Amino acid sequence: MRRPSRIVVLSIGFIMGFVTCFGSVPLQAAEEWTGGAAVGFLANTPDSTAFAANLNVERFMNHNLSLGPLLQLGATGDMTLIGFSGQAKYWIDLPDTNNRAKLNLQAGVGFVHADFFRDDTSWLIPIGVGFDYKLNETLALTTTFLINFTDLHTGGGTDAHIMPGLTFGIRF
Repeated sequence: MRRPSRIVVLSIGFIMGFVTCFGSVPLQAAEEWTGGAAVGFLANTPDSTAFAANLNVERFMNHNLSLGPLLQLGATGDMTLIGFSGQAKYWIDLPDTNNRAKLNLQAGVGFVHADFFRDDTSWLIPIGVGFDYKLNETLALTTTFLINFTDLHTGGGTDAHIMPGLTFGIRF
């Protein structure tokens, strides 16, 4: 079994430091916890396009900033992919929508593991944009486009460096 690379170890340390630093911010009126789930597709994986499922939890530090983990799962007939990252999201209220529609810009750092010809674990940097439309006070429809930067090498010329993903889901 291959030892984790220095980049993976540094990424995990960076995530832990980032969450610890921002976790000590004083509570504000806009602070709340939310979670979400989404399904869609993840392209350019070591085994072509995969079915994707994302799970996330986030804590709003104020009205425009949330922090939290993102779990990305990808599957094809021959491959399983698991990515975990700490994400920061900047939320933008869209005008003339009564605070129902929001755009978010997000970025994170973490690690990804894939098993195809052989297993490999690599660093992961997901960067993207999302859109939320609030149906009521407790439920929103979401769509997210992420570009996942990584350095997976699963053998047989099946490397993955940029994996774009598109998912549709709910936030509660």
